[in-house]
Amino acid sequence: MKNLDFKPAKSTEDFRSNYKLHDIAEFNGKNLLVQWGFKCSDFGEDNRYKKVWEKGEDKPDAIISYKDKSALLDWKGKRSARWLVNERAIKSYKKWSEEFGLPIVIAFFVINNEQKITKRNFAILNKHIHKVSISKQWDKNTTIEFQKDIPEFTKANLLKLLF
Repeated sequence: MKNLDFKPAKSTEDFRSNYKLHDIAEFNGKNLLVQWGFKCSDFGEDNRYKKVWEKGEDKPDAIISYKDKSALLDWKGKRSARWLVNERAIKSYKKWSEEFGLPIVIAFFVINNEQKITKRNFAILNKHIHKVSISKQWDKNTTIEFQKDIPEFTKANLLKLLF
């Protein structure tokens, strides 16, 4: 087996700890969608236990449907209200959007130290304004940042802006 000539930017523990917030966002978000009458089915794969994960093959987490309309959705659990997404994920999501002809929703849940959700917002790719962040993140990733005034994650807002 070939030895790698670089040190990974994230340790296994750092990588997997990111999923704790994701799991809280996903559990609560799916619960809300079901209450609101949406159908929600898995789309992307859980990569947290894979030894090797190919960069650039990010998939949104779910397909959501309401009546006869559908969209792809990705859950983001965050500690602060900065609406950041890895640039490579955004590029990949755009490919999926084009392939399936579906909009992409990125749902951000801000979670405090007591594991409580303090904010729920969402952005629709290609609809909400975003820009490349000025600096790279601690894990050396380039990120895209959505505007501060993205809408609250509610049924009314999803239906109004998505469908």
